Amino acid sequence: MLKFKGEITVIITIFVTIINAFLLIFPQIVLPAARDGLMLWFNNILPSLLPFMIGSNILILLGGISIFCRIISPVTKFLFKLSGTAGFAVLIGLTSGYPMGAKTTADLLKNKEISLKEAQHLIYFCNNAGPIFIISVVGLSLFNNLHVGYTLLAGHIISALIIGIILRPKFVEEKKVNKGDFSNKSIGGIISEAVKNAMESMTFIGGLIIFFNVLFALFDNFVVINEPVLNGFFSGIIEITSGAKRLSEVEFSLFSLGTVAFILGFGGFSVHAQALHFINGTGLKTGSYILAKAAHGLLAVVVTLILWQYIIK
Repeated sequence: MLKFKGEITVIITIFVTIINAFLLIFPQIVLPAARDGLMLWFNNILPSLLPFMIGSNILILLGGISIFCRIISPVTKFLFKLSGTAGFAVLIGLTSGYPMGAKTTADLLKNKEISLKEAQHLIYFCNNAGPIFIISVVGLSLFNNLHVGYTLLAGHIISALIIGIILRPKFVEEKKVNKGDFSNKSIGGIISEAVKNAMESMTFIGGLIIFFNVLFALFDNFVVINEPVLNGFFSGIIEITSGAKRLSEVEFSLFSLGTVAFILGFGGFSVHAQALHFINGTGLKTGSYILAKAAHGLLAVVVTLILWQYIIK
């Protein structure tokens, strides 16, 4: 195990050294890409995620999620063998977009609202692309077709729920980690901590978006893939928005639609880097998380194509 870890370290060191060399040699590629990544974060990601992140932080710190837990507990227990508190992460993951599902799961675990076993199950299926991103950005803006957006969203959500059901434990963990009572902290202290936590998280996300935007620009300039759909696929593996944009520019087909469904379900390395940051130090298994996201992507391909062929079309 130690030898394997050492080999991985050497490979990563060589890779990062090569990347740094490219950054110095080709500033004409790097600087515009970094600027584009910064503006993407500032104009789109920051205003859409920050308010949602602050709000969810306040709910968790306040203890207010206990209200939601009582309502959704029967559903989460029946479908996923999870407590109602864990169901809060499912709702966030299905409605807010990457990487909020992973962050919410990690926050609930750190605050002892859920157990490690529940958090491990949650991370497999609750970190997902947001409905607004899939419908508005991918469907309407890129493909200029709302039906494509709704089909991708349905396939994305259905496949995530199936993953959650397939990988669920055999029974609901009855141990109550926390009573879910309201916090005794002052409102001012809770808001201050929520905003601070959200801004720190958004700054980190912004840094990753800039870095992966630069990686994508280098990949785009030095790796030639003549097949347009494969080009979009490999671009999406790095950063999903770039991959979806490439795929929207080729002739529409089941192949291109399925490829978009996969990269949305898988998430891309930029998203995974964000998710792994939030679950770092929690005891959650990152390898199984990546495998679950790959399974989500593959299942999303099947579900999306079935929906398109037999319902939408």
